[in-house]
Amino acid sequence: MLLIGVDEAGYGPNLGPLVVSATAWSMPRDVDLSEINEALQASGINIADSKTLYHGGGSLGPLEFGVWLAFLSTDRTGISLEMDSNDPCWQNGFFNKSITDLDWRADELAETFRTTFESFGVQLLRNRCLILGAAAFNQRLDACGSKGTLLSEATLEIVRDVFADVPEHQRNGVVLCDKHGGRNRYLNLLNRFFPDEFFCVVEESRSLSVYRSKEIEFRFQSKGESQLPVALASMFSKYLREVLMLNFNEFWRSHLPHLKRTAGYPQDAKRFQTDIADVQAKLGIADDLIWRKK
Repeated sequence: MLLIGVDEAGYGPNLGPLVVSATAWSMPRDVDLSEINEALQASGINIADSKTLYHGGGSLGPLEFGVWLAFLSTDRTGISLEMDSNDPCWQNGFFNKSITDLDWRADELAETFRTTFESFGVQLLRNRCLILGAAAFNQRLDACGSKGTLLSEATLEIVRDVFADVPEHQRNGVVLCDKHGGRNRYLNLLNRFFPDEFFCVVEESRSLSVYRSKEIEFRFQSKGESQLPVALASMFSKYLREVLMLNFNEFWRSHLPHLKRTAGYPQDAKRFQTDIADVQAKLGIADDLIWRKK
């Protein structure tokens, strides 16, 4: 069956991008994902919720390690960018920050990554990431009206893209997502993004919302990062956002060397916006290129 895990990073901040990532896997229905995780950990490979692997201001190494191996283990395609070319946190290459000290083992570890999954009859098919800078974020927010709906739409968009990439005979499967902004009901959105499917409601509750059609089951659940496919998607999203925030901060510090860095969350984002105001005006960078409305 096909198993897709989706997660985001950057939902709460006002500065920096929102990143939504999906990992797509082919696997037997009865496979035990926890056993795979144990086998990976025994080989020195840790795939887990990004919040347990990275703490703000710390090393990106633990995140980069797993993301890089997953990147090497697939066809290395599927990073979708929706960022204004004038956005100060724009960057074309993501995997060039601290990976050099892993280069000597990268191919060996990527092979371990692949063969561990293969021993369970599992294959990582795709890694897809959607990156929404402030301009794209604001445009979508104006169109849909709420941040929770924006996240749900971005999630279903990337899942739809993954299904389009996968051969038709592999499209029967399960999609695992985190809950979006407290939303419990997703049926109307599913019908809009997958008009050829007929979904029935299996459950709608605060902890879990489940929808099933003939070929696809969607599960929106709290703490979905405990599942390996969602955990790897969480790592991709967090890593890409953190790299872009490094770029964002260094862009402004190149003009204001003593500027205190920001992670982009609301209270500190206001301080940062005040600190860069004069430089921003001189550079002619519009607010909506860097400031997300919500």
